[in-house]
Amino acid sequence: MPSEPKPSARSALLESTTPARPPHPTLLCALDAGAREDVPWLTLHNTEAKAEPKTLSLRQLRESAHRYAHLLHNSGVQRGDRVLLLLPTGSAFIEAMLGTMLAGAVPVPLAGNLTFGAVERYLHNLKGIADSAEARLLITSGRMRETIAGSAELCERFRHVLTPESLEGLGVHQGLWPSISETDTAFIQYTSGTTGKPKGAVISHRALVSNAYGIAHGLQIGPESVGISWLPLFHDMGLIGVVLTSIAHPYPIHLMPPERFVMQPRGWLELIAKARGTLTAGPNFAYEMAVARSGGPLESLDLSCMRTMLNGAEPVHEATLERFINHYAPARLRNDVMLPVYGLAESTLAVAFPSLDKRLHSMRVDREALESQGRAIPSDSPQARSLVSVGVPLAGTSFGIFDDTGQLLPEGEVGEIRVRSASLMDGYFHNEEASREALSDGELRTGDLGVIRNGLLYVTGRKKDLIIKGGRNIHPYDVERIAERVNGMRMGGIAAFARPNPKTGTDDLVLAAETMDADDATRERIQREIRGEVLAVLGVKVDDVHFCRVGTLPRTTSGKLKRKACATLFTRSEA
Repeated sequence: MPSEPKPSARSALLESTTPARPPHPTLLCALDAGAREDVPWLTLHNTEAKAEPKTLSLRQLRESAHRYAHLLHNSGVQRGDRVLLLLPTGSAFIEAMLGTMLAGAVPVPLAGNLTFGAVERYLHNLKGIADSAEARLLITSGRMRETIAGSAELCERFRHVLTPESLEGLGVHQGLWPSISETDTAFIQYTSGTTGKPKGAVISHRALVSNAYGIAHGLQIGPESVGISWLPLFHDMGLIGVVLTSIAHPYPIHLMPPERFVMQPRGWLELIAKARGTLTAGPNFAYEMAVARSGGPLESLDLSCMRTMLNGAEPVHEATLERFINHYAPARLRNDVMLPVYGLAESTLAVAFPSLDKRLHSMRVDREALESQGRAIPSDSPQARSLVSVGVPLAGTSFGIFDDTGQLLPEGEVGEIRVRSASLMDGYFHNEEASREALSDGELRTGDLGVIRNGLLYVTGRKKDLIIKGGRNIHPYDVERIAERVNGMRMGGIAAFARPNPKTGTDDLVLAAETMDADDATRERIQREIRGEVLAVLGVKVDDVHFCRVGTLPRTTSGKLKRKACATLFTRSEA
């Protein structure tokens, strides 16, 4: 970190004492090593719980990757070409991704259509990413290929649209593929930003294997570990945190389709019990769903095997952790399994993990001091805000808390989290302006706000999401959590955002709330209670409450609210 801390204060800077020392320079080298050992690796559990699972060894993965590389070679793919991957969670996704790397091309994993019906909007977004990546080839499902065939724009963009069925008749072709080094691009992951053109984080093989090493080291992953995941593979938490890490540091993993989790969250816990899983991960909302829809007697589940459950990808709530642990206590779940974590796509995935021997740390801080002074002062007040620690830097990583001028702050003060790591992206693909804004002298400006106290990192919010009302910094998370307590509201169904008010010279505080209640009297009651609760707890007035149908609020592919997009949507609706 280039800047010096303010004098007479312990600086808000943490640095791992463990360097990143991945055993292989590229993921392809790790695959070759794992294929030679031919150890048990992946078990795929189908959507139907009674269907027979499919197993795949690293040797079989390598063979399939060669077939995909052959297919791409026959389709005219050259070294460095970008190949879009739009496939459901399953073996074909992984095989196609590794095959693309093997052919010397660059895979670009993408999310499927999550809006269930807004096909035109989805295809428009797909065209934007395809243009940004300058991709001429897509590997997708047969059904999606038919959908794309109806879009003249996409048909013009793609030279080839391939499917797993395109492999028929191709044997295992041991071709002389391009030599891949640690500095070559492993893949491009498009960040789920709120506005503007798509931004593709360019991740090198060095960054990928370094992050996988940090994850494996931080979680003490070994051959005796058993991973369980329902996370979609287009998202970095499932793709890198589970699948690619398990290739770089082989251990058995079990995957179930995301749609099975959505339909029946208990299936996640049942798979843990059945496969004797020791490690799993999910965003905060998944643990809430698993409590709300646990179904059936919990005594029939034996979760005593589970050692670590990661909670990340969105703000972590202490109340959620407590509810989950208490709810599944009858299933013999240990009370120390929860591990709140922090990361972002620009650092490949992971940045901070709590120490396994310390696990969960939280602190309650004075809300007024946090908002007005930007300081995390411990408080036992009922109005205090609870913060959950995400721990210490991963191996090969350091981070600090900085003010807007680039000055390193003292411990206890809130500022932007900036990261140095072997896992940092090379930049955004063909977007020099955005790359300069994010990266400077090997340091990543995350855009996230945080505070370091007693050697631990606490994430407090996003810089761009802050609502500045009457000189106070109001965190939208606080407003949303308070509003969710009102009868008729649901977890994750409320977005708080700012609306500039030129008459007052400050921001209005606006809420958008998803509800199934169409009755005017019910909505009036909900709105009145939301205003009262927020005023009572935060001492701030809610200026407007907008109601909308469930599923209306814009979200990222990982389920996080896109507050800037919400502000744009509801400001437009008022015009």
